[in-house]
Amino acid sequence: MKKNNKIFVILLALLMVFVACGPKDTPDKPAENGEATAENYKAGTYESEVEAYGGTLKIQTTLTENKIEKIEILESKETEAIGGAAIETLTSQIVDKQTLAIDNITGATVTTEAFLKAVEDTVTQAGGDVSKLKEVSDDTQTDSEAVELEADVIVVGGGGAGLSAAISAADGGAKVILVEKTGVLGGNTIRAGGPYNAVDPERQKDIAPADQASMDSIRALAEKEAKNDRHKELQEELLKDLEAYEKTDKSSLFDSNALHKLQTYDGGDYIGQLDFIEKLVDDSLATSEWMAENGVVWTDGITTVPGGLWPRAHLPENAAGGDYIRAGENKAKLLGVEILLNSPVEELLLEDGRVAGIKGTSNGAAMTIKSKAVVIATGGFAANVDMRQEYDDTLIDSLPTTNTPAATGDGIKMAEAVDAQVIGMEYIQSLPLGNPADGGLNAWVGGSGVEYYYQVNKEGQRFMAEDGRRDTMTQALLAQTDAMSYVISSAENHVEVNEENHTIWGDNIDELVENNVVFRADTIEELAEQIDIDPAILKATHDQFNAYVEAGKDEDFNRTLFGKPLVTGPFFASPRVPTVHHTMGGLRISLLGEVLNNSDQVIPGLFAAGEVTGGIHGANRLGGNALVDIHVFGRVAGESAAEYVK
Repeated sequence: MKKNNKIFVILLALLMVFVACGPKDTPDKPAENGEATAENYKAGTYESEVEAYGGTLKIQTTLTENKIEKIEILESKETEAIGGAAIETLTSQIVDKQTLAIDNITGATVTTEAFLKAVEDTVTQAGGDVSKLKEVSDDTQTDSEAVELEADVIVVGGGGAGLSAAISAADGGAKVILVEKTGVLGGNTIRAGGPYNAVDPERQKDIAPADQASMDSIRALAEKEAKNDRHKELQEELLKDLEAYEKTDKSSLFDSNALHKLQTYDGGDYIGQLDFIEKLVDDSLATSEWMAENGVVWTDGITTVPGGLWPRAHLPENAAGGDYIRAGENKAKLLGVEILLNSPVEELLLEDGRVAGIKGTSNGAAMTIKSKAVVIATGGFAANVDMRQEYDDTLIDSLPTTNTPAATGDGIKMAEAVDAQVIGMEYIQSLPLGNPADGGLNAWVGGSGVEYYYQVNKEGQRFMAEDGRRDTMTQALLAQTDAMSYVISSAENHVEVNEENHTIWGDNIDELVENNVVFRADTIEELAEQIDIDPAILKATHDQFNAYVEAGKDEDFNRTLFGKPLVTGPFFASPRVPTVHHTMGGLRISLLGEVLNNSDQVIPGLFAAGEVTGGIHGANRLGGNALVDIHVFGRVAGESAAEYVK
């Protein structure tokens, strides 16, 4: 009997090998749950091509007889920082766990679904059972054990504010754990165009002086009725700065910290807290230098971001927010910061009246982390339709948002549960420059600076000052036919129309044109025909705008910021719609980043930074000030948390 059993086992083994190597159109019966990948593939490499968020995504999967060995990207048009990072994470999860039971990565849902579809196709080509690979089994839950950790400082949120806080806390000697709700770092920062406002005499010395209308407008700031004593002092400071400038040869742009402060205060309808505005402005340049020490590479150029009101916006080398995230992640890891992705936080832990940790989940498993301090940097709530309508019912359901889908106000809610105070929640900013497809800021030619474009409605006419406040511009766009406009730009936009032919968002301009996302023509008349506007009307609008550029004065809408006339083809038309962009309200903090309770007292152990906070920008935020806010106050919150721990 023993001999017969041995022969039977050998024959069975040979049969299994034969079946595993059989043709892919007659796959073996799927293995039992938990063994879906075992000996089910026809070994080899298989390719698949799908349409993803940015365009064609082509992959190659290598399989052995019993495992997915590797997945390679042959072609991808996904943005490196968002879609690219998501693909990298997904690839690692699939190969490490040998499963297709993978959750969508929040913030890159379209990319996730496309990538998984491509992998499933290659598995099917190899004779694998996709349905089995999608089943959740014990073997695929390698991270299902409860996460129980300890740290000095926990940072909740992995965007620009969170990474800045983590870096500064770790630099201060604290053991730091950063937890991020989604599968990739970046938050809204990674979706931003990168403009960072700072008065910088060295970089601004090569900028041409402002026209008389612009100088008159800033002098008017010094003549408005002062709201308080400090406001009056800043007005006097601006007048002294102007007086000193008048004594120079006036060959370069005028700017000063007093002007930046007054523009921010005035731009927010005098509702922003002036001491926070001063902190933001006074620390902006020094913080940019700190960011450079952490790996951000700044260009020498200065531009004016839409809604920024003045040429003081710095740009990183790739002109996009992804630069900040890559540098921040590298620096944080270098300092020993532990980063947990796919780890949403649900609750703050209290102990003897102080915040002492967090509870939530990490990759589906229960997560509890004890700490001496917590920094909340979870962003705002522009992607939470119910929450934003609670504070502003004019923001209808159909209005898209530039924000990551993860910006749902989680940090505000969990802090309110421990008596945190909120401020300015009703102030929600929209932007007249959203991608019609999804409300995002990508997919257009013109994002590098307002100097490079003007906007027309569907009738081919300008309808606003394109360098105005964002709330004013959005209201103007909402009043146009279908609440839609075209941004008209040209080859004068040297930042985007360059040798690489990519926009600051990483989009290939040729592909945008091929897909009818952006329109391009050698003449304005040809461009008008493509977008169904009377060529004579658009040509008249174009010529009139260029005349205003030459004169330095806009007789129609009082625009004051101009670059060069738009005369060099090709010309571009980019469709744009209103989109919810920034929530100015949030947690009330001290100048040290400490969260205050409803009695105006500090909540021990709780700090916050970035868009999750409120009271800084007032009723309207200037373009280019958000990236200053998150880095200045992220740095402060991290430093304060480390000091608190000590």
